[in-house]
Amino acid sequence: MTKLLASMANRKPVLISLGLLALAAMTVALMPKGVRADERVPIKGAFAVAASATPNTGGITYCGGRALDTAVEAHGAGYSTLGALSLSLQKTIESAGTAMHGCLTLTAPNGDNLNATYDGTEGPSNANNFNFGTGTLTFTGGTGRFRDASGSAQFTGVFGGIYGQLNPPFNVMAFYSIEGTVFLPQQ
Repeated sequence: MTKLLASMANRKPVLISLGLLALAAMTVALMPKGVRADERVPIKGAFAVAASATPNTGGITYCGGRALDTAVEAHGAGYSTLGALSLSLQKTIESAGTAMHGCLTLTAPNGDNLNATYDGTEGPSNANNFNFGTGTLTFTGGTGRFRDASGSAQFTGVFGGIYGQLNPPFNVMAFYSIEGTVFLPQQ
């Protein structure tokens, strides 16, 4: 009988430990998504873009920005650390100043979208009508794997065109490079 009691006493701490381990595993598994840590994903990419610009006589605004002088729509494609992405941009720019503001969407081949607001400044054109811009993309969510995404990236743009020298629309080519971090909620 003493052997049986001694054997049971030795098993009790093992059973308690296993029970606590199982409880801890269930707590992690059932934890709400918002409590889990987001995955920090670096984004670095380059995009070639074609754009059309028209005078913003209708006071168009994008993503809560001011109605600047010129409305621009741009589309292109490129490659990034997130894979191949197409780029769509709607922005307004100040023709007499340097401000740019708009909405940007990066789309993966499977249709997942990563959305961002676009804020930047643009420098004056050189003798050959090229100018440079810099700014920030602030990621505001998306669809699919980018749902509830956040984060930001810096961008540099090179614009080549002839704003204001021909009748609208003015067509330009642009090249963007971006680098930053996207936070993707654990799915």
